[in-house]
Amino acid sequence: MIGGKDEDSCGKSGTDETPQERKRRGGSAAARGKRSLARKSTAVSQAVQLIRQCYLGKEKIRNRK
Repeated sequence: MIGGKDEDSCGKSGTDETPQERKRRGGSAAARGKRSLARKSTAVSQAVQLIRQCYLGKEKIRNRK
């Protein structure tokens, strides 16, 4: 599954991050939430594009007959 619940891009949950990791990325909880939302949005966009390409590919094949 792409980006499961509460997972970042590495598959780790947000609760697994150490204080050092939070400090390295920096920012408030709101900033971390925005980054998380941006990752999820990107994953959804990529999934939609993939599904669209599959659908259009099938339509091309269907129209050749």
